[in-house]
Amino acid sequence: MIARLTRRTIIIQEAYSHWDIQDVLNDINPILLTGNYQPVYFFEGSPIIGQGGFHVMIKLSKELTESDYKVIRRLLMMRGINVVEEDRI
Repeated sequence: MIARLTRRTIIIQEAYSHWDIQDVLNDINPILLTGNYQPVYFFEGSPIIGQGGFHVMIKLSKELTESDYKVIRRLLMMRGINVVEEDRI
């Protein structure tokens, strides 16, 4: 899987099943909900090989704090997800 991370958007791409997406969301949702980021989720994709898998885009009502950004990045990396920090490109 690949995660594209900015201060106001988190995109998880190339998940092979909805279970993979659910596991990731179970990790990061507590941070988003307790931080009052008011996440809005957009799901798309299919499990068909070669089509890119499932995707979820999470749009936030405000920017992530530096500490929340680092925690989310670390959680994603610990799951073996390649993280692209688009704000830092």
